[in-house]
Amino acid sequence: MKKQKVINIAPEAEHISVYIFYNKKYNINLFIDAWGAEEAYAKFDECAFENRSEWRIMLELANQPYKD
Repeated sequence: MKKQKVINIAPEAEHISVYIFYNKKYNINLFIDAWGAEEAYAKFDECAFENRSEWRIMLELANQPYKD
């Protein structure tokens, strides 16, 4: 499958964030640390997953919407 061109409008990352590679078909979540979206994309490409259309890359936010 042809890779899509990504246009990054976010500033350079200043800290490590947790990204989640989510497989829709098998409901699998893989958690990785990356310095911004560009590094997360590179790590995803290194994994060489088959059927790229089954995968999503998501970002874990530090402030979650919950009450104590």
